[in-house]
Formats: sequence, C-alpha cells, structure tokens
Amino acid sequence: MGERTPGPGPTDGPPEAHETARRRARRLVRHWYPLLLSLLPFLFPAWTVLSVWTAGDRVSWLASTATLAAFFVVLEGLGAPAQQPRPVRRTVEGVGLAAVLSVCRLPSLRAGHDLPYLLMSLVLLAVALAAVARARLHRWGAPLSRPLRFPLEGTWYVVHGGGRLTNHHAPFPEQRGAVDLTGLGRYGTRSARDRADVTAYAAYGRPVFAPCRGRVVSAGDGIEDQRPGAVRRQPLYGNHVFIDTGREVVKLAHLRPGSLRVRAGDEVEAGQLLGEVGNSGNSTEPHLHLHAERDGVGLDLAFSDVPGRLYRGRTVRTTRATRTARWGASARH
Repeated sequence: MGERTPGPGPTDGPPEAHETARRRARRLVRHWYPLLLSLLPFLFPAWTVLSVWTAGDRVSWLASTATLAAFFVVLEGLGAPAQQPRPVRRTVEGVGLAAVLSVCRLPSLRAGHDLPYLLMSLVLLAVALAAVARARLHRWGAPLSRPLRFPLEGTWYVVHGGGRLTNHHAPFPEQRGAVDLTGLGRYGTRSARDRADVTAYAAYGRPVFAPCRGRVVSAGDGIEDQRPGAVRRQPLYGNHVFIDTGREVVKLAHLRPGSLRVRAGDEVEAGQLLGEVGNSGNSTEPHLHLHAERDGVGLDLAFSDVPGRLYRGRTVRTTRATRTARWGASARH
C-alpha cells in the first residue's frame, strides 16, 4: 500500500482567512475584556454571597465570610470606591448586606471540619488588612519644615495618596508624597450625569487657597481644560502655582484657565486665594494635585487643620471657620 498524502488540516487555508480570524479574535477580546473587568466587582462578591447562603456548616460559612471581608477590605482600601458610579457602589453594598443577613443561618448549621479552607480565608483577610494598613500609614521619612494649611473648603475625596499601592505618584521621586483631591457633591458623587462635561464635576471651579506662606516661583495660566476622560499632549502640571517657603517648594496643579490670582514673584500668605480647580495638564477629570518637594525629593504632607494622613479613599470635610480656627491655634504654637 502506498503512502497516503495527508489532506489539509482544520487550520489550513488561505493567509487572508487567518488574518481575518485574528482580527475578529482581537476585536472580540477588546469588546469583552472591559465588560468582564467591570463585572468583576459584582461576580466575585455575588459568588461569595451564594457561598454563605448555601454553606452546609459553620466553618464553611466563616470561611466564605472571611473571603468576602477580604474583598471589601481591598475594595475600600485600594480601590477608591467613590470613583465608581453611584449605582455600582450601591449594588456592591447591597451584596455585602445580603451576606451579613446570612448570619441568621448559623444556629441551624452543624459545626463543620473544613479547617484548611477557613485558615486560607483568614490568611487572605489578614494579608488584605496588612496591605491596606501599610499603604495608609506609609511615610517616606522626609517631613515638611512646617505643616501646611489645607488649600480647599468643602468635601473632598483623596483619589491618590499614601504608599505605593494607593498612590500612582510613588514611582516619581519628586511627586512621591503627592495627593490628588477631587470634590464630592451633595450626595457623595463626583459628577453629574454628563461625565464628559468638565463643568458637571463637583470639584470644577472651586477656590484654591495658598497652603503656606512664601514666594510664587512659577504661575502658569492660559492652558485650556482637558475633556474629562481624554488626555491630550499638554504641559504636565497645566495651569499651576508653585510656592517657595524657603525650605521647600509646594506645588498646586491642574487649575482652571483664567482663574489665577497671583503671578511669579508675588509674596503670598497662607489662606490667600490662588485660583480655581480645573482640568488642565495631565488630568482625566477636574481635581487638585498637591505635593511638596525639597531638592527634587517629595516630602510627607501634613496639615495643621486636617489631622492624620491623606490616603486613598479618605474623605476630608472642611469649612472656612474650622480651617481658620485650627490654623490660628497652630500658628500660636
């Protein structure tokens, strides 16, 4: 019997067909990947809630509850939940409440013996708590010569701040201690329904005050605002004010074009109006960028009128009265 010539395999075919298939696959991935990523905050807790409501014993219930707790620790500590649309936040919170209600099942469950699963879940929870605590308590070991005055009034949300896990400025030496502050509206939301409109954001146009006394060494104005969600090539800081205190330089960035009230060379006092929050420079939504540096190295921020550290996920509420009272007390001491 002669040798049999193999026929074309299932992947054989003209090159054009292969290229078309690859393009179709890439389009499919690009279409579904963002959707799957956006569903992750729902799918994982939903699966865990199902686990606590179907757990056959107390040990399994405790393990599933610890796993869900670890998820919420990471979500709250590292994920900046206020960045998410309100319906998303409320849905995830509802999932957590559903898990809490499952405690009513405990009296009817047997003891259980799946200790390795419980131990693994508790270790996961401990790691999550340690990671968040480390990020929030992080210090670079380079303090300011004197605490600053918080430069904003009202309710503000720290989008970036703290250690490496919670602050995208950390890889850049001069910005490593920076914070990004975005305004929150009446119901705890960052923007109105039209998120493409720069004026719909609660932060936009809010006054920015000098956080310290010093000399303005740079004041840039006239750079147009970015469209939220899209960054064009612009100067990094956009419209900005840099203040030299004599010991460090304090930088405030992404201000609204045409809002600046100071120029380079001006002497300013703490609390003096500098401009307004905008969306100029390397910015995807209206917010205030603030950091202090000395010899090109970022410093740990501290404020006389806002106690504690500013870490990602923290909400800061200030009024002119409380800021003035606290600043005055600090100045007397």
